[in-house]
Amino acid sequence: MKRILYILLGGILFGCTDRYMDDESINKLKGERAESVRLLDLSRNGIYDVSGFIKQGNQIVVGETYMKEGIARAFDLENPDGGCLSSEMNNASKKYRALSSFNSFDGKSVTALDFKTGELIESFVAPLTRGIPEESVVQLPAGKQHLIAVKTNDFVISTGFYDEGRYLLYSLADGSFSYYLSYPDCPDYPVLQQKTKGMLYASSVLRIHPDGKAFVCADMYSGVIDFCRITSGGIERMKLECLSYPRVEISETPVARVLYSRKNCFGFMDVAVTPERVYALYSGKTFQADRQQAFECNRLLEYDWEGNFIRSLEFKASLTGITYDREEGMLYGITGDAGLVELRL
Repeated sequence: MKRILYILLGGILFGCTDRYMDDESINKLKGERAESVRLLDLSRNGIYDVSGFIKQGNQIVVGETYMKEGIARAFDLENPDGGCLSSEMNNASKKYRALSSFNSFDGKSVTALDFKTGELIESFVAPLTRGIPEESVVQLPAGKQHLIAVKTNDFVISTGFYDEGRYLLYSLADGSFSYYLSYPDCPDYPVLQQKTKGMLYASSVLRIHPDGKAFVCADMYSGVIDFCRITSGGIERMKLECLSYPRVEISETPVARVLYSRKNCFGFMDVAVTPERVYALYSGKTFQADRQQAFECNRLLEYDWEGNFIRSLEFKASLTGITYDREEGMLYGITGDAGLVELRL
């Protein structure tokens, strides 16, 4: 997803006013040490660069950064050398799909968004029963640039480049939809169009509460994280937390353009959720100082679902992704060299 958005937003370039963290934000980054235990090298399965992963019990679904066909590969961890459940989760004849990160896995299927077409694709990875299709597709409203989406049994929530609001709430029952809430501001550019703000906060991680009544949206390119609830009236914001704002140059004429500074402080590379907590994998690094290691994180920030900060945890391992295993009640991470690790909090 991060490489895809280089193309969408024009890359990381120089120049803008620095905006430093305040004392409260800095204090949240002073964390306690936590342990990570390496369990498996995914390179044994020919996977070297992971763009997303989900684990439930002995099953792990892994997305590769440069995907040619299909969404991902699924493995049985009891037999990691030969236990591939499905080498490609879509038909090999299908054309390349520009897919954003996974958002759910129930042991049978996984969903991902094709951001070029606006199709939310649910692919089945467990052995199929006769007559069950290999995948199902939800087409989000046409004419809009959708970037990330999550699905429940009743609705889809997505965000993208929207004029009408930050979040789209789409009903699976009748196809009706509405937009809610505003995008976060950028203090260096107090007057911006909504779609420009959508570009500014395009690199999002979206995760929904297991009961489908709340969700969190975290920005990869800044320290902005949004805690929201879903009500009968739509979507309400509980808290918008900001550790740092983007360092950017923005132009809206003749067309909107957002250019990130090399000094920009990267934010939340991934998020995992439990019924009680939100765990946000935080970078805090810059491309100028850390190059590609800016996408690798050693810090995990823990929040409750109201958006209240609980604690900060520091790991020796450099992580690029995290997931919560509901069956085991444990957090797992992926390292920069494609290692699967157990996170012991």
